[in-house]
Amino acid sequence: MDTGALKAAPRRVADARVLAPVRACVLACALACSAGWAAAAHAALDIQIHGLEDAESDNVKAQLGLVAYAKKLQDKTPEPAEVTRLMRQADVEIERALQPFGWYAPTIRETRQHTGDDWRITFHIDAGPATKVAKIDIRLAGAGARLPALVAAAQRRWPLKVGKQIRAEDYETVKRRLQDAAKAAGYLRARYTRHELRIDPATHGAEVLLTLDTGERFYFGTVTIQQDKPRLRENVIRRYLKIYPDAPFEAGKLLDAQFALSDLGYFQSVSVEAQSENATADRHIPVVVHVTYAKPFVFRFGAGYGTDTGLRALAGMDWRRINSRGHAMSLDLRPSQKISSAIARYDIPFGDVPGQKYQLSAQGLRQDFQGIRETLYQFGAERIKLHGYLQRRYYLNYLNDTYTIGGEPGRHSALLMPGIAFSRTSVDNPIYPRHGWYANLDVHGATRAEGISSANFLSARLQLKGVIPLGWRWRVLARGEQGAIIGTNFDGLPPSQRFFAGGEDSVRGYAYRSLAPKNAYGRIAGGKYLTTASLELDWDVHRPFALAAFADAGGADNTPNVRLHYGAGVGLRYVAPFGSIGIDLSHPFDRGASPVHFDFTVRAGL
Repeated sequence: MDTGALKAAPRRVADARVLAPVRACVLACALACSAGWAAAAHAALDIQIHGLEDAESDNVKAQLGLVAYAKKLQDKTPEPAEVTRLMRQADVEIERALQPFGWYAPTIRETRQHTGDDWRITFHIDAGPATKVAKIDIRLAGAGARLPALVAAAQRRWPLKVGKQIRAEDYETVKRRLQDAAKAAGYLRARYTRHELRIDPATHGAEVLLTLDTGERFYFGTVTIQQDKPRLRENVIRRYLKIYPDAPFEAGKLLDAQFALSDLGYFQSVSVEAQSENATADRHIPVVVHVTYAKPFVFRFGAGYGTDTGLRALAGMDWRRINSRGHAMSLDLRPSQKISSAIARYDIPFGDVPGQKYQLSAQGLRQDFQGIRETLYQFGAERIKLHGYLQRRYYLNYLNDTYTIGGEPGRHSALLMPGIAFSRTSVDNPIYPRHGWYANLDVHGATRAEGISSANFLSARLQLKGVIPLGWRWRVLARGEQGAIIGTNFDGLPPSQRFFAGGEDSVRGYAYRSLAPKNAYGRIAGGKYLTTASLELDWDVHRPFALAAFADAGGADNTPNVRLHYGAGVGLRYVAPFGSIGIDLSHPFDRGASPVHFDFTVRAGL
């Protein structure tokens, strides 16, 4: 505890004396709930406090020697001499108990009743006029006095404010926050050369006077990496640390390094420790990084049902570390009644940000919906770059697609498609968010020049999703989607490159991909333009159950002015640790459509 000063003209009292009652508040609740302190039906010493708010009254009880004495007595008879002695010091104890709340001039009146061996003592307390902050003077001294981060911290005076009632807790918060900011910036020996809380009883004013001497700055020293087994090259680990010898010491970089290494997926545990006790004479602090590796393989299995896919299964494997350079690979098989896929990915990390990588992929997909049968094979290479929270993907995909659209002869397409995609996610909870948003923009195309591809086209698709809370039981979800294809031979595009609407993630009330222009045979064929929108209100009735009401609109068309189809309904949600399980009953508003459509979904995030 520091030894600042509390001033009340013309006397000065150490601020430790004023602030000490704050810690006593912790004891107050326990004392207030204890049946033994007073007011029991057979208590011999009964203490009553009148005129104060609950928190203030509790702190008074925690400070009063009479209360502590009453608790110890239990059924014993009070000693008159001891009661009298404690009564004499009660006023001082009450004054001290009220000071942390900004009351420095209370009026105290006591009444006592003494019958036989029983005592009843009542304190009538008027806290008096509030003592308010009249002046705040916070200064910096030392080598870091002009550091912008510390200057900003010194100017951040909240919760202290001129004209606001002084509270010792607020004063202590400002002191601690400034000193913490100095230490986080590398000034580990920062100390207060002046820390005074001056109280003027005559004006009921308080002056806060602080001067922090930062001292000299410390620097990062040598960085040592300890692995339980040397499985990765040390330079692979080191590039994510961003801790360099001779750089100014910043405590936040230790935590950033620990998070970065944890996000790589290679390790079971990570610790990044600054050994300040081993600092050198020139103020350099050595850093030790210790990592324990996770198991190299992760296997995933699952089964389920979705309205859009039918019965489905999952079998997957992640190979976290293929070699000492940190390469990784994943395999996924997802068979289902309507859509089956297999995909392999090979990741080559680069840069100093977790998640940045080159990725090679191979995919096979077979789907059957609305009279469309499609089998495709796709091979791709992409570069995934992170700019803060924005993910940017540059990719080149080769697609070999064989398909049949209801009633038409079978076709084959071969497309070499360069593309770029931007995405950003910001949510408070990745499983069941109550506040946040998601955005994704994808643009890709192909050309028939030099026989590279079988079609000329350029496709763009924008997806937006968001959620906001309404109180603590309600949340509103919204999403929208817009897409467009321009090109000279749309008929040469396979279904995987066309737009369709309808289904659980599109327009509920309609079957999966059932909303799109039809061909000459009256079968769904896909469109050049896409528009969808949805609004949903969720009510957490009783966790983990929630009720939902929603309205959707959208469609796919061959003209920019897309014909919209509407659906609305209600649903039930079960919030599980892995996501939200939903059952929706929806009604389509198109004439002749089935009156009720059922959807079953499992969703994580937005």
